[in-house]
Amino acid sequence: MNWRRKNLRLVDPQNPRPRLGVDASDSLEDPFLPRSVHRQALDRPVPPRLLFFAAVVLLAFAALAYNLFALQVSQTNRFASLAEGNRVRKEVVLAPRGIVFDRHGVQLVQNKGSFAVAIVPADLAKSGDARKQELQKLQLLTDISVVEIQRQADLSKAEPFQPVVLKKNLDAPTYEAISENLPNLPGVRLQTESTRHYLEGVALSHILGYVGKLDTAEYKALRGAGYLLNDQVGKTGLEFQDEKYLRGVTGTRVVETDAQGREIKTISQTDPTPGDNVYLSLDLGLQKEVVKDLQETMTAQHQKLGGNKALGGASIVMNPQTGEILSLVSLPDYNLNQFADGITLAQYQALITDQRLPMLDRAIGGLYPPGSTFKPVTGSAALQAGTVKAGSSIFCPGFLQRGSTRFGCWQGSGHGNQNIVDAIAHSCDVFFYTVADQMGDTLLNKFAQDFGVGRKTGIDIGGEAKGIAPDRDWKKKYFADAFQATGDPGWKDSYWYEGNTITYGIGQSYLLVTPLQDLQWTATVANGGHFMKPQLTGHITASDASMVRPFQPVTDHNVSVAPQALAIIREGLRAAASKGGTSGFIWTQSQFANVPSPSGKTGTAQYGVPDAQGNYAEHAWYTAYAPAVDPEVAVITFVEGGGEGHEGASPAAAKILSYYFAHRDQIRSTSTPAAGTTAAALTDALPSGG
Repeated sequence: MNWRRKNLRLVDPQNPRPRLGVDASDSLEDPFLPRSVHRQALDRPVPPRLLFFAAVVLLAFAALAYNLFALQVSQTNRFASLAEGNRVRKEVVLAPRGIVFDRHGVQLVQNKGSFAVAIVPADLAKSGDARKQELQKLQLLTDISVVEIQRQADLSKAEPFQPVVLKKNLDAPTYEAISENLPNLPGVRLQTESTRHYLEGVALSHILGYVGKLDTAEYKALRGAGYLLNDQVGKTGLEFQDEKYLRGVTGTRVVETDAQGREIKTISQTDPTPGDNVYLSLDLGLQKEVVKDLQETMTAQHQKLGGNKALGGASIVMNPQTGEILSLVSLPDYNLNQFADGITLAQYQALITDQRLPMLDRAIGGLYPPGSTFKPVTGSAALQAGTVKAGSSIFCPGFLQRGSTRFGCWQGSGHGNQNIVDAIAHSCDVFFYTVADQMGDTLLNKFAQDFGVGRKTGIDIGGEAKGIAPDRDWKKKYFADAFQATGDPGWKDSYWYEGNTITYGIGQSYLLVTPLQDLQWTATVANGGHFMKPQLTGHITASDASMVRPFQPVTDHNVSVAPQALAIIREGLRAAASKGGTSGFIWTQSQFANVPSPSGKTGTAQYGVPDAQGNYAEHAWYTAYAPAVDPEVAVITFVEGGGEGHEGASPAAAKILSYYFAHRDQIRSTSTPAAGTTAAALTDALPSGG
């Protein structure tokens, strides 16, 4: 037999196919002869470089296959949507924003129609040169830079078929110029827009706030709630706080368009639901009166004191039984319609660089030492803690001596023996120095916090500051770095001084409060210890006048002071507003005779650094309520740098209370427009757009 025949195959006699493991194309070889070159090559290891090349080729083919899959399968819906967008589109129809009224149904805000120019990013010219020419033309027509137009288009990539408003409130020449050029401006449209118009844009600037276009951060946060990038949203004040009520529910419109994105016809439409209407607790007439009275007092004190004195102030009027805010004023104020109409950079820079800080809501966001208006809190704490009794007296020689430090009373000759009622009526500093020192900072601070010091009141507008309720723990935390930097190992035992506690008792030390917090503790004393949540929003109705949310007084908590102790404090406040009291001279004037049994407390708070003569600048405060029994109104007036409280603040408060009681029945009443008075009905008719 010839073992070297090349064509002999090894075959299973039962199965004519080649045996498993043997290549049918291989020839049999003599096992005793040297192996062929072919077989040796098969047994040689594959070079690493060849393996790497093969892997690269396989990865390239895998990537190509994935991209083909993505284009043909996973993005089918997207491309179908884009193709459909060339002829049928769904657009959002914005809801008319809800209207804001005062407590009597007097309209404070309206939706005003105006022409606007907008772009639909998907319809703008596509090629580089054509796009550039179109945007340059649009820049000439609108005075909006090419860079800004392109930025707006880029921001709207996720919503390419939704119009992006570039400019509102077009004047007639601009509107006509754009209209004439529309055939050569693909993706540009003229439309009507609703602009917020504030009927009392100055007097209510810090209450109402304003709306504006969503910024990038707001869009990311609100996109899930159905907001579009081009939407308007409340930015400050009640426009921000009541956004969920005022916004309404958007509708939809399905339209057919041509290749240029121009609308051919409306296929279907779902109308939006107008926003809810908000009725404030404030009285517009009273609000205007407060603005006038506070401004007159500020002007008089500025003329007297000069410099930068008495250029800012705040006043709040509240129902102490319910927490309803009847008026809230901060001066200077600003014109809300500047923001609604589209504020210019120059206008905005003028506002934020104004040293009078017109955009600061001093009523709820300004922090100041309260001075002697804090003494009722110190007195309440001392009575409750047993530090002083109703009939016990403290002698005032005109100062309190502690070591080498003398703490003077405002009346240098002294008040003599004073019980707590006398001390409040005469605003005796030595009395409150003494009881604060005896209580200590920790106990005094505990009661101060119970009266709302050092925390927000919870009023239903933004921008509220919480203030400072100081004690040794606060000071340790606040000044820790500074004290540690001294390297003094005993700083932990010396960081709070006795003088810090003593001056805390008269509303100085490190104590800082807002005018609203000051009014809150006055109202709490007046109503018998109920800390009521202050509220500006009265009730809310739907566009058909059905009730969405009625007004409900909210008791935050009851202070931990016995009713008998608060009654003694009220006796002192009544004496302070009577003949011989610190503000009694005001209430003896005939023009204020219509105010029944007023009670009140002046405050003169030092701040800053002393001048060359050692005198400090002073804030003027006055807080009051009436009548003395079952009070129905409480007021606070504050003038920044206004001098002594009895002349820098109390005159305005007296005028405000006199106006209130002269118009009492009207102010206390409330009303609601009849059914059918909706945001849409109160909106100015929008002109038809192109």
